[in-house]
Amino acid sequence: MSAISNRNFCGYAAENVVRADLAKRNIVSLSPDLPWTHYDLVADINGVLTRIQVKTNIKHDGYRMKIDNRKSNGVSRPYTREDYEVLAIVDLESGGVAYLPYEVWKGKSQINIMLREVSNMKGYGKGKQPLYFSDFIDFPNEVNTGEVVA
Repeated sequence: MSAISNRNFCGYAAENVVRADLAKRNIVSLSPDLPWTHYDLVADINGVLTRIQVKTNIKHDGYRMKIDNRKSNGVSRPYTREDYEVLAIVDLESGGVAYLPYEVWKGKSQINIMLREVSNMKGYGKGKQPLYFSDFIDFPNEVNTGEVVA
């Protein structure tokens, strides 16, 4: 086995799943040259650059995926609106991608997203309306970037 962790391999795979998904949508994706940016990809949509953070979970229960939405260089440092505009969540088992704009993830450090409909919601959030992966498979048409990303 190599010195590269399974987590890093899965992160690399997830980024490439997003690249392929964006290419199918005729959206150009770019990678930052610097490895310590708070986003993984940039999408060029009609000249508007949108920063994307890609997350996946190596294991899930088939119904719900828990995503840790914190910066890797700080355990208690959640991402903010200034870090990126779109959170791309990848289900490596199905190859699906869910695109959550900031208005959905709102700086939360942990996100639970349902992969399929569950009839018994016991243990899945007590009265909260769950996020469903299938509701976010389209790339957001309008992303509030606030400023040009260069």
